[in-house]
Amino acid sequence: MEWYCAVFNSDKVNSAIGAQVLYERLCEGDESLVGDIEIIDEFYNELMKKTKAVKCNKCRGYIIISTEFENAEFINEVVMKLAKKHGLSFYEPQNMVYVF
Repeated sequence: MEWYCAVFNSDKVNSAIGAQVLYERLCEGDESLVGDIEIIDEFYNELMKKTKAVKCNKCRGYIIISTEFENAEFINEVVMKLAKKHGLSFYEPQNMVYVF
């Protein structure tokens, strides 16, 4: 079983419901609600230095991250802290947790 989260740059989202809609659209390939920003690359590079226990789908303005469920708690903490550090939004769809 896998655990997922997303980190993104969007000024169109201001709630967990909005983040869920955005997450679903990103999973369908619709990138119209995210803005391309180089801090996504900085976030990604720092994440890869901290852990290799993730798979990332990195695109323009967002990253969808997955890991094995047993790593979820650790990865959740790392990703949330890095997203905050880089000024990005974090969304965890399993529990509908949205942090900006």
